[in-house]
Amino acid sequence: MSFDYQLSISKRRQSVAIKVTADGVKVFAPYGIDKHWLDAWLKSKSQWVESKKQSVSAQQQRIQAPFDSQQLLIFGEQYKFECSQSRSYIDHDTQCVGLKTRAQPGSEGARKALFKLLNQTLLSYVTPLLAEYSQRMSSQYQELKIREYKRRWGSLSSNGTLALNSLLVGAPKWVIDYVVVHELAHYHVMAHNQAFWQIVAQHYPNYREAQAYLRHQGVRLQIEK
Repeated sequence: MSFDYQLSISKRRQSVAIKVTADGVKVFAPYGIDKHWLDAWLKSKSQWVESKKQSVSAQQQRIQAPFDSQQLLIFGEQYKFECSQSRSYIDHDTQCVGLKTRAQPGSEGARKALFKLLNQTLLSYVTPLLAEYSQRMSSQYQELKIREYKRRWGSLSSNGTLALNSLLVGAPKWVIDYVVVHELAHYHVMAHNQAFWQIVAQHYPNYREAQAYLRHQGVRLQIEK
């Protein structure tokens, strides 16, 4: 077996189940189950278990707190973060972020000022990207909104509003590219069905890698309130 697990047998169970937590992997099985069948079944689930373990590990990682740590993710790289007396800026050459605000560091006002800077940075990157992929995919949108969302990275509404999560600015650019392609594909197919994923795959063949990044590392992009 490619992973260690704790086995729990019960006469009340009718089926086999796997639970992955921070404490390890637990397998629940009915009394009298064939051990050889169970070993083979668990072996077939090895990749799924590994994926769940990575997800649990990522969820345990500390959410970004730039006002405390003086660090901030920008396009997948760790930048130095500081409060600036002169201006707000993001210097990609020195990998440094400076924030000018009258609000107390760590306050809601300072956080809003930071997101204003991050939104501008994300907008500067996605604007030419959207123009390129809109033409290539024959997709259209009426309005672009960038704001912080809790449960989605992007969306395209029926009225043509394309929304992107501000937190994407912390992701590698190839992940942002995927989200753009994903949302523009919804211009043609709103559902996540086979036709939709065929469009995504046509314009972003490695979309599964980007999905895996957001699934396992997405929590690291969040910024503590």
